Amino acid sequence: MSAQPPQAPTEAKPRLNAKTLFVVGAINLIDSINMNMLLPYVDKMVSAYLDVSPQSPEVATTAALLIGVYSLLEVIVSPFWGMLADMIGRRPCLLIGLAGCVIAPLLFGFSKSIIMAFAARALDGFFCGNMVVTKTYLGELVDEKSEARGFSLLAFCFSLGLILGPAMGGQLVYPASWAPNVFAETIFDEYPFLLPNLVFAIFAAISWCIAAVCIEETLPKSQHCKRRKVIRRQGTRPQTLQRAMSGPMHEMDSGVDTSADPGSARGCYPLPTIQVIIMYCGLTGSVMAQDQLMVWLVSYDRSVGGFELSPRAISIIQNVGAAGVMLSQVTLYPVLTKKIGFLNTLVVGFVLSSLAYGLFPLYGLLANPQYGYWREVVLGLGQCVFTTGTTLMFPTAFAFVNRASQGLSRGAVNGWALSSGALCEAVFPYLASVLLGYCNRAGPLGRYIPFYVVIFMYGLSIAFSWTGLRHIDQCTPLSDKADEVDGSCV
Repeated sequence: MSAQPPQAPTEAKPRLNAKTLFVVGAINLIDSINMNMLLPYVDKMVSAYLDVSPQSPEVATTAALLIGVYSLLEVIVSPFWGMLADMIGRRPCLLIGLAGCVIAPLLFGFSKSIIMAFAARALDGFFCGNMVVTKTYLGELVDEKSEARGFSLLAFCFSLGLILGPAMGGQLVYPASWAPNVFAETIFDEYPFLLPNLVFAIFAAISWCIAAVCIEETLPKSQHCKRRKVIRRQGTRPQTLQRAMSGPMHEMDSGVDTSADPGSARGCYPLPTIQVIIMYCGLTGSVMAQDQLMVWLVSYDRSVGGFELSPRAISIIQNVGAAGVMLSQVTLYPVLTKKIGFLNTLVVGFVLSSLAYGLFPLYGLLANPQYGYWREVVLGLGQCVFTTGTTLMFPTAFAFVNRASQGLSRGAVNGWALSSGALCEAVFPYLASVLLGYCNRAGPLGRYIPFYVVIFMYGLSIAFSWTGLRHIDQCTPLSDKADEVDGSCV
C-alpha cells in the first residue's frame, strides 16, 4: 500500500459566542450612530455656516449633501474594505475602522466652516469599512442554527443606532445654552457641535480597546495572500445558484476548490444575488430618506404650518422609537419568523414602516402648539411603528445578503452590497430634499408627497427582487429547520 501524503493541519476558526456577539454588536452600533448623529442639528449647522435662514432651500440641499457625502465615500471604499478584509484578514480592518471613528468625528465637531465640515465628514466616510467587515465576520461564525440570532442582533444594534445617534446629536448640541453653569465660556461655547462628537469618540475609543482584546481572526492566515488567486481560479459565478448554496456554508472560506465546473469562471454574480443587493439598496436608501424627511417636516416653522420642534424635541421623539426596536426584537420578530417565515416578515416590516410615515398628513393636523405634548405623543407613536417595521426588515436583509454570498467571496459580496446601499443612502435623501422643495409649492399637503414616492420606490425594489428572495428563502432556509427545504432546490 502506498503511503498517503501528509495533510496540512487545518486552522481552527473562532466560534460564535456571547463575547463575540457583544463586540460585533457594539461595532455595528458605533457605525450606525456615526452615520446619522448629525441629523437633528445638521440644518442648524449649515444655516449658521452659510448665514441664511434654516428655511432657505439651499440649507436643505446643502444639509442633504453633507449627510450624503458619508454615504458617497461608503460607495467608493466599501468594495475596497471588503477585498482588503479578504486579503489581510477581518480583525485588522475592524480595528482600523474603529480608529477612524475616533478621529473623524472630533474633526467634525471642531469644524468652523462648511468646507471643513465636508472634509471631516468625507474622512469619516472613508473609515466606514466596519459596515462591510462586521457582516462578513459574523457570516463566517454563524451556521443555520445561529444565523437568525446573529443577524437579528446585528440589525438590533443597527436600528438602535438609528435612534441613539439622533438622540445624542439632538440632546448634546448647544450645551452652553442648556447647561450654562457648566459649559458657558468654555470650548463648547465656541464649538456648539463638539460635545456629541466628543462623547461618541470616547465611546468609539473604549470599543477599540475592547475589540483589540476580544476580536479573533476568522480568515485563516493561509488564505490572506492567496484570496484573489483563489477567486480568479474559481470564478465568481457558479453555474446555478443551487450549486453555490448546496455546499457547506463555509465552503469558500475553508479553502475547498469547487472550480470543477468550467462554466463557473464568469465575472458576474448570479441573478438572485443581484436581486438581494437591489432589495438591500432599496431598504437602506428609503429608511435614510424617510428619517430625514421626518426631521425636516417637524422642524418647519409655524409660519409655514410646521411643528417648529427643536433638535432636542426631535431627539426625544426618536428616542421613543427605541421602544419599537425592543418590541420588534424581543417579541414580534421571533414570533413572526417562526410563524410566517423570514420573507413574509420582510413584507410585514415594509407595511408597518410605510403605514407609519404614510399617515403623516394626519399627524400634521396636530402641528399647532395648542395641542401641547399630544403632538410629541402622536409623532412618537408613529416613530415607534416605523422603527418596529425597519427592525423587522434589516435582520432579514442582512441574512439574505449573507446567504447570497455562499460559494462566493463573502467580503467582496458584502462590500458591493454595502457600496450599492450607501449610494442609495446618499442619493435618496438628496432627491427627497429636491422633491420636497418642489412639492412645498403645492401647498401644505404637497410636502408629504416625497414620503409616498420613497415608499413606492422601495416597494418597487421588493417586487423586482421577489423571485430571487423567494428562491433563496426556499433553497437556503434562514432557520435551523434544514429538513423543511423544498426538495426541488437540492
